Amino acid sequence: MSTTLEEILVALETGDGVATITLDRPQKFNALNSTMVQQLNEALDTVAEDPDVRAVVVTGTGKAFAAGADIAQYEKADAAQFAAFTRTCNDLCDRIDTFEKPVIAAVNGVALGGGFEIVLACDIVIAAESASFGLPEVSLGLLPGWGGTQRLPQFVGPNRARHLIMTAGRLSAAEATQSGIVSQICALDDLTETARTLATDIAGRAPLAVAAIKKAVGYATAAVPGNRGPGYALEQSLLFDLFASEDGREGIAAFVQKRPARFTGR
Repeated sequence: MSTTLEEILVALETGDGVATITLDRPQKFNALNSTMVQQLNEALDTVAEDPDVRAVVVTGTGKAFAAGADIAQYEKADAAQFAAFTRTCNDLCDRIDTFEKPVIAAVNGVALGGGFEIVLACDIVIAAESASFGLPEVSLGLLPGWGGTQRLPQFVGPNRARHLIMTAGRLSAAEATQSGIVSQICALDDLTETARTLATDIAGRAPLAVAAIKKAVGYATAAVPGNRGPGYALEQSLLFDLFASEDGREGIAAFVQKRPARFTGR
């Protein structure tokens, strides 16, 4: 990847037909900034071009899978920069969703905001017992903008999704399993081995059949895979309006300054 050693925030390892992509910014709970998103895309480019890789595992280091977008970057962004970053991240989630090779999320800790949206775009989710999931953007005066308002209802239904998103609610690993988001829970110490064992199993199966299964199941959960329909465009449009609002700027500033937000409805 086209970065210096000091800038590497996403690690890529391959072997035995499996690529492991690791979010590696633990001091920031793997909060996703532009550099990380670029490196994630570069890792996927490498994986896509490697014929020996037949399955992908995405995980994080430290206490978080990913704590969402880097809000400090939001505070410094103008409307155009925010929109460009949101579209890039939405495209990343769509890319994972429609990636030809199966993508397994190995959730080692909290997966919040954009981190949860990446998880929702993966094909299979393995979670540590201590993992938790949520879309807390309402606390910033915003809404999820990387597909979260569209993908979460596919698992929990629209009423439960509204409840979780409107209250910045969290799902435990057990609750996420009951909702169908997580397919297997294991001890944290066993997470990497469990995910890689599953990925190795899938990698050993007929790759054309696996790709066809992924595509076919995609049609069961979306009208047109790769083109998710008007709800996704509406989600982004609403998010851009919220970012430009007084409440949106206040919520972001309050988060960065570690103080309660004072929302006024403007």
